[in-house]
Amino acid sequence: MKRTALAVIAAAAAIVLAACSTDAGGGDAGTDTAGGSKVLGIVAYIGNNAINQQAIRGATQVAEDAGWEVKVTDTQGNADQANAAMSSYATQGVGGIFVLVFASSAINAGLAAAQAADVPVISWGGGLAPGIIATTSNEAVGAASAKALVDAMGTEGDLLALTFHPGKLCLDHQNEFDAAVAKVPGLEVTYNEVVVPGQQQSAANFTTSWLASHPAGEGNYGIWTCWDEPMEGIVSALAQAGRTDVKTFSTNGSAPGILDVKEGVVTSVVWQPSEDEGAALMQALLDYTENPDPSAEGQTIKIDGVVVDATNVDQFIEEHPNAVK
Repeated sequence: MKRTALAVIAAAAAIVLAACSTDAGGGDAGTDTAGGSKVLGIVAYIGNNAINQQAIRGATQVAEDAGWEVKVTDTQGNADQANAAMSSYATQGVGGIFVLVFASSAINAGLAAAQAADVPVISWGGGLAPGIIATTSNEAVGAASAKALVDAMGTEGDLLALTFHPGKLCLDHQNEFDAAVAKVPGLEVTYNEVVVPGQQQSAANFTTSWLASHPAGEGNYGIWTCWDEPMEGIVSALAQAGRTDVKTFSTNGSAPGILDVKEGVVTSVVWQPSEDEGAALMQALLDYTENPDPSAEGQTIKIDGVVVDATNVDQFIEEHPNAVK
């Protein structure tokens, strides 16, 4: 029942995203639209990813409240497409560009185009670089996830870690994970890199393979992923294998991730307040456009996440109802 409901939610969200999306190369999305409003050009990493959608929703609300128009380009994790979209938005003279997930080092061409056109850029999780006026920090969420894992696993056990190095958020989360498990020599870690697109199936395949060499009843087992979309594949593989002895940990805390904790199929997830982060980044952009200063140092916005597990999931949902929408 829950999987069907989530599929409907995801489909609806995708329709909403498509409705406000545009190919950055098509039409005039300049600062002066027919209604005289400024335009925020959003470069999404994966447009139908729940956590991306939440950050976009936060930024969109603030932008529209300020009278801006919002346009979204879905790059499906392709850095070349991200650079092309940024360059196109810059050429069109948008009021600002919002890039999600891509490491700032991967979008040099897009940043150069934005700087040349005097278009400020905000980045969700990509880090600061010339041309980026504000970004968000990933370290706190990664550290919280790693601590929750170590606390649950104890001093000995076998772990499967599913990573994704092209994503800056994932890389930062993994750095915190690596630092935490390095302090616990009794935790043996197997690393596998998931593929995007196809992250859920990739995670399911790695999990199935790992389970074959880690039989039930013969160890203390856990699986960690640097964001929670692969967790759906992990949960599916565990269910297919009939395994309930494996602890599971993830980050970001999308609606499916939180509901997986409530159902008892995920041990813990760290909820990242991405909607609040998106809103804060857009507010930083608005503040900058009121008093632009290209020489000013970029700011890093830090909003702590929340570890959600069986002990607090009901209270969390009550306090954060939008987190499961």
